[in-house]
Amino acid sequence: MPLDVGVQVSIINQYTNRNLVSAPGTRVLIWTVPKDCRESTVTDSRTARDEPLTGSPEPKQCNEPCPVERGMRILGGKWKASILWHLQAGPMRFNALSRELGGASKKMIAERLKEMEETGLVSRQVIATKPVAVTYELTPFGHSALGILESLHDWCVDHDV
Repeated sequence: MPLDVGVQVSIINQYTNRNLVSAPGTRVLIWTVPKDCRESTVTDSRTARDEPLTGSPEPKQCNEPCPVERGMRILGGKWKASILWHLQAGPMRFNALSRELGGASKKMIAERLKEMEETGLVSRQVIATKPVAVTYELTPFGHSALGILESLHDWCVDHDV
């Protein structure tokens, strides 16, 4: 029996004891897999605006982020990929990098560089000059991500994106 849109449903997964809760305004499709399959009850939380639900189950969601999601947490985010792309030629001072990234504010660039330094993508070096200058450069970990950006670049060129 289908549930009404807007009804919030809470189901306890019998094997993991995790509470699966639907968001208000979502459709829920519930089916039970035979006990010999040792699978849990599954929910489908597509909204009513999505395509009609089919009888085939969606793949189970992982309890942990998948490798693509973990990678996007490191490389995703506004301006991070552009910063990596511009640093591939070598170390750059902060102001030179901000000029390369025309549409980004200095505050945004500083925040992204700090995040990238914390994740090990870039290293920061303070140069004791008057006035004090700061340069950023890719770490070996940051260089290893350039292949992904080169593939993205090629994909965009190939498809006129």
